[in-house]
Amino acid sequence: MLAVALLGAGVLLVGLTGAALVDRVDQELLAIDTGTGRLERLAGLTASDSEAGRRLAVMRLDRRGNIMRSFPSGFSSDPDPLPVLPVYGAGIPADAYGVIEERESADGSIRYRVLTQQARAGLIVAVAAPLSGVEAVTTALVRTLVLVGALAMAGLLVVAWVVVRQGLLPLERIARTAGDIARGDLSHRAGVAHDDTEVGRLGTAFDAMLDRIEASFGEQQAALEAKARSEDRLRRFVADASHELRTPLTSLRGYADLYRAGGLSDPAELDTAMDRIGTEGRRMGALVDDLLTLARLDQGRPIRRDPVDLSRIAEHAVADARAAEPDRPIVGAIDGNLLVDGDEDRLRQVIGNLLANVRVHTPAGSPFEVIARRADGAAEFRVVDHGPGIDNAHGASVFDRFYRADPGRSRDNGGTGLGLSIAAAVVHAHAGDIWHEPTPGGGATFVVRLPITANSQPGPGPDSAGTTTIAANPDAS
Repeated sequence: MLAVALLGAGVLLVGLTGAALVDRVDQELLAIDTGTGRLERLAGLTASDSEAGRRLAVMRLDRRGNIMRSFPSGFSSDPDPLPVLPVYGAGIPADAYGVIEERESADGSIRYRVLTQQARAGLIVAVAAPLSGVEAVTTALVRTLVLVGALAMAGLLVVAWVVVRQGLLPLERIARTAGDIARGDLSHRAGVAHDDTEVGRLGTAFDAMLDRIEASFGEQQAALEAKARSEDRLRRFVADASHELRTPLTSLRGYADLYRAGGLSDPAELDTAMDRIGTEGRRMGALVDDLLTLARLDQGRPIRRDPVDLSRIAEHAVADARAAEPDRPIVGAIDGNLLVDGDEDRLRQVIGNLLANVRVHTPAGSPFEVIARRADGAAEFRVVDHGPGIDNAHGASVFDRFYRADPGRSRDNGGTGLGLSIAAAVVHAHAGDIWHEPTPGGGATFVVRLPITANSQPGPGPDSAGTTTIAANPDAS
């Protein structure tokens, strides 16, 4: 603000000074006009005359404004260039006399204040006063103001720096302490003396906050270690249980297959029991596979990194969904050539789980859309349904393992409760994101966003954007 004020004052001072000097030049020109017979004497000046004092340029003009005779200002050995005067084809108009105008020389090096007057006997004289002196004065004034202003600003900055430096020393101690804390040493304290100043109160509050943070961090660290141990035990249990279940599952499937082949001839009740054994065996096998998948992903095992065409996977998923439910309206809008790096089988599993989630949790005739497109430099896959949606109370838990929004839903209709958990784990292993959001008008939308490869370009399609639109089933009601 101070610099702006000094700059404004300097500009105003230079402007007023320049205007006053120009006005003084104008007054001198007008004083020449008032002298009795002076215009005639000025018109007769020669190079040896000294009445003009070479401060003025005198020009005798004809009636059109052409210079007939001139006496330039400056030294006789180095005269100033004359100003450029207008030439009037019909003669100098009456309103041009007695008016002071500003003109430049032909080379633009000098500006003049020019007064044109008509004396007795039709004599026309133009007297021009160069503004070189005015410009020299204003230039010197500008230099002086710049120097004085710079010195004043430098002095004020030095004083301000000393004052601020003294006031910020406690804040530097606080900053150093914060740096030590960031490096993991929670024992440091700022030690700023408590007083009634803002900095003193800040230092005291900062140290008190560090005390509470150290205590909370210790408690949190202990809780995190306990949680890590518990999760590690749980993962080992799930992995071990999955492996142990494979042997009895093989036996169950063997009995069921033996019965179907006619190896067992028992009453009809046994037929029903054997069917149940086969059904439960397949369901337990699927559960084992899901648990093993989650265990592998939890262990952070590297996944395959092959070029995968997400557009083709999406098209296949739409075709599979239509084959599973021919009467359900399904619409696909799929951009071509959506290439990502990853495991194709796992990505197919993600999309299959999302579509299975729609079939399980929405009415049979409820439509849904499958969208694959480019969004914010990534490949985005959306499954948009128009079913009952997800209640806010359950929104944060839909990706948890074995979670069901409806506890009363049977496993026959509700699956294992691991489909969305597996989808989230696979997406995160591909450095992607997965989330859900409400569908406008009702329903839920699940979104998967994966990093797109550098050579992924819009592919050919029915429209200019390279998007394939798959209409709803023509036979769907």
